Amino acid sequence: MVIEKLNPRESLGFLTWKVSRMITSDLAARFTEAGVDVTVEQWRALLPLFKLDGLTQGRLCEVLSQEKTGVSRLVAALEKRGLVRREPSKDDRRVKHIFITDAGRALVESTVDMAIASRDKPLEGLPPEDVDVCRRVLWQIIEPTLCHGCVEEKN
Repeated sequence: MVIEKLNPRESLGFLTWKVSRMITSDLAARFTEAGVDVTVEQWRALLPLFKLDGLTQGRLCEVLSQEKTGVSRLVAALEKRGLVRREPSKDDRRVKHIFITDAGRALVESTVDMAIASRDKPLEGLPPEDVDVCRRVLWQIIEPTLCHGCVEEKN
């Protein structure tokens, strides 16, 4: 049968997607339990702004690898919650720069330990050397696609 060719254990796309969903679901549950009123997707949009405040909305799209309409909705929701503010560029008023507010910084700072716990949870019980190999191989796949002038860091 043709569908048997799509063995999920052999699909890097499926495996990375599934682990990502596990981590995202865990973090969302932690946010809910802690009363954090932001989605994981919105929270992730705050991270590049925390590192490099004042990104243009277009640059944020690139960093998040998301479409303009999706990022626009994310930014609007974050702005409504007082976590970011948009300002027109001095050079081109059509261009909007996005700045994280003090409330946005405080939210990131207060939730980073939750994110680390969610990130590390699926790794419990795995040999550290296997985790190191996994990270190294995934980074070798990802690195050539990165914009090296962007916010991503090689850690």
